[in-house]
Amino acid sequence: MFIVIGLLASCVARQKLVTGSWKFKDISIESDHKDSASLAFINMAAQQMKANINLTMEADSTYTIMQLKERTATRGKWWLSADKKSLFTQTDLGLNQYKILKLTKGQLVYEVKDPVSGQLMKMSCVALPTAGSK
Repeated sequence: MFIVIGLLASCVARQKLVTGSWKFKDISIESDHKDSASLAFINMAAQQMKANINLTMEADSTYTIMQLKERTATRGKWWLSADKKSLFTQTDLGLNQYKILKLTKGQLVYEVKDPVSGQLMKMSCVALPTAGSK
């Protein structure tokens, strides 16, 4: 019984860690075969994401990607895999899967395969302060 309670508490805790607002901090290619065109594109995308995108994951499993300069939002659903090692998102554009590498109260690091180049990318996000927090 204690094991079941512990597992349930662990699952809830991991979902609570994902919930909140995030800002992109860094993006890197996780491949030994980095060509200059890929690096240039990743660097440009990283700069744009860091300056222009916030991600908010709600407790009700909805999420919003906010493009700050354009004042546009993309909304969808999110959930964790049964083993809590992958994050899934779903919008009208499709389903995405992200392998969680690190998840703490202040940091979310995940790996995703770029659909165009097929290269693995490591994305690092930092938590944004919530209203009323110091």
